[in-house]
Amino acid sequence: MNVSSRLPTFYQPSGPTLVDGFGGRNVILSSDGRLGLSAMSAEGVQIQRYNPVNRNTIPRNTKDYKIPPMTTDSLKRPVPHGWEVYVHPEGCLYYCHESVVAFDEYSKKIRVITQADVPDEGVAETIENLAKLAYSYACHNSSFPMEVDLVVELMDVRETITGGYYFVHRDNRCLFWLQDFDATIILRECSGVTELSHKQIELEAQYWKHIDLFPDVSALHSQILRELQQIIRFAISDCMTSEVSAVCAFSMDVLRNTLDLIKDVDVENDCIQSAHDKCLIARMMNHFRHCQYLNYHGQRGARLSRDQTVHGDTYEQRSIMMKCLAPLLFNAPYEHVRSLHKLYVDSIVNHIDWRTFVQKLNAEMQDFNLLATVLLSVNVGFLGIQSIDSGKGHSLSQVASYVSVISSFGSMLLGVKLARQSYAQGPDMVDNAQAHLQSLVHPKHGLETLAIIYSLPYALLMWGMIFFVLAFFTECFKHSGAIPSVPVSVAALTVLVLVAWSCHTLGDSNLNTECGHLSDSVLTAAKWIKDLHRRILAAVRSVFAHARELDCLHITPA
Repeated sequence: MNVSSRLPTFYQPSGPTLVDGFGGRNVILSSDGRLGLSAMSAEGVQIQRYNPVNRNTIPRNTKDYKIPPMTTDSLKRPVPHGWEVYVHPEGCLYYCHESVVAFDEYSKKIRVITQADVPDEGVAETIENLAKLAYSYACHNSSFPMEVDLVVELMDVRETITGGYYFVHRDNRCLFWLQDFDATIILRECSGVTELSHKQIELEAQYWKHIDLFPDVSALHSQILRELQQIIRFAISDCMTSEVSAVCAFSMDVLRNTLDLIKDVDVENDCIQSAHDKCLIARMMNHFRHCQYLNYHGQRGARLSRDQTVHGDTYEQRSIMMKCLAPLLFNAPYEHVRSLHKLYVDSIVNHIDWRTFVQKLNAEMQDFNLLATVLLSVNVGFLGIQSIDSGKGHSLSQVASYVSVISSFGSMLLGVKLARQSYAQGPDMVDNAQAHLQSLVHPKHGLETLAIIYSLPYALLMWGMIFFVLAFFTECFKHSGAIPSVPVSVAALTVLVLVAWSCHTLGDSNLNTECGHLSDSVLTAAKWIKDLHRRILAAVRSVFAHARELDCLHITPA
C-alpha cells in the first residue's frame, strides 16, 4: 500500500476539527483535511483481521528456497525505525510504536498499536500521523488519562486517508473514544439497552478482546488469575445446581478443564508473561463478560436462567393454523414449539442447548426414517398379495395401503432433509442457527412454523401406520364370517383402549392445556361452519342487489 504521495502535514495552529462523516459517524479531520479518524471497536479490528478480503495473498509462483550460510540467529521482519513487530500465537503480525511527540506547549509519550502492514512504503508514517492527530485532539480534554494505548487501523486511503481508532484504558479495563461512538456493532445483540452501566460491561468485554488481539503489548497482573478462578468456580457450582444456568455458555467439562489450565499459568513479578497465557485468560474473561451483558447483569429484570425472557416474549398465543393443524399432527407441534421457545430466548441461542437440540432431532429423524422404511416394505408386501390386487378395480384396502406408502415416503424425505440440514450446519454453528431462527420467528406466535415442520416426519409416519392398519382390518373383515371376526374385533378394541389409556395417563400437563385451548378453537370453527350457509346466502343476495343497481343505471328514461 503506497500512501507516501498523499501524506499530509497534519498539525496546524488551528488544530483538528470534528465533522460528520459517512453514515452519520463523527470524523476527526486534520487542519488540511487530508487525514481523518473514525471510531471503531476491538470487534471491528477482529473483523478486519479475519476477513478474507483484507488478507494479503501469497503468490504461488514466487519461490526462493535458498538459505544463506551461517544462518543461526533468529530473524525478524525488518520494520521502520521506532517500530516493533510481534507475532500473535495464531501467527498473524502486528506492530507497536512508542515515542515522545512534541505539541505546542508540551510533549507527550504515545503508544500506538496497529495490524496495518507497517513495512510498506508510507504506511508507518501515515499511522504515526494519525496517532498524532488523535493525541492532539485528545489534549483539548483535561480529563484525558495518562497511561493509555491507542489502536489505529487504516480504513480508507483515497483523497482523505481515514483510520479507525480506539483508546485502551488499562486500569479501568475499557475502551474509550474522543467523540460519540455508535456502538451498534458491539451492542446489537441486546434490545432495550439504555443504562451506561450495562454498556460498560460490554466495553470491558471489548477490552479483553483487545488483549486477545494484541497480547504481547498488553500487561496482565496476576490478580486477574484469581478473579478468573473465582468466576469459573462459581460457574461450575451454578451448573451443578441449575440445568438452565445463565452464567456462561460452557459445559461443566469445559469449565473444569479451563480451571485446570489456568493453574499452570506462569507468573513472574506478579505479571503474566506468556502471550499464549494472556490469550487464554482474555478469551475466557471476554466470554464471561459478554454473557453478563447478554443477561443484563446488574440491571433491573436481569436474566437469571437461560430460558427466562427479559422482554416478556412468552409466545403463549397460538395461531389458527397451529390450532387446526396440531390435531392432524397428533399434537407434536406443541412439544416442539415449547422446546424451541426454551432454546431461543430474546433472539439468543445458547450453545449447549442448541447442540443438545440438534443431537436429539437427528436421533429422532434416524428413528423415524427406519420405521418409515419398515412400513414401506410392509406395504409393498401387503400389496403383493394376489387376493388384494385381483385386477377388478381398487378396493378400500388397496387405496388405504397406497396412502400409507405415500405417507411413508413423505416421512422419509422430510427426515432425510432435516437430518442433512442439521449435519451441514453442525451442532456448534450457533450463528447460523440464530440467523435462521430470527428469519422464522413471528412477533406473536414465535417459532410455530418451524415446530410444525419438525412435526411432519412423525405425523406422516403415524398416518402411514393408521392407513396400513385400516387396510389390514378392511382385508380381515372382508368376506369373513362371525367366528374369525369376533376375536379380531375384541383384540383390536382391547389394544385401542390400552393405547388410548396409556396416552391419556402419560400425557403432558402442558399438552392438556394446549388441547383445552384447542377445544375452544374447535367450537369456534364449528359455529363458523354452522353459519356458513347463512354467509353464502348473504353474499349471494349482495351480488344480486349489486347487479340490480347496475341494471338500473343502464336504463334510459322514456
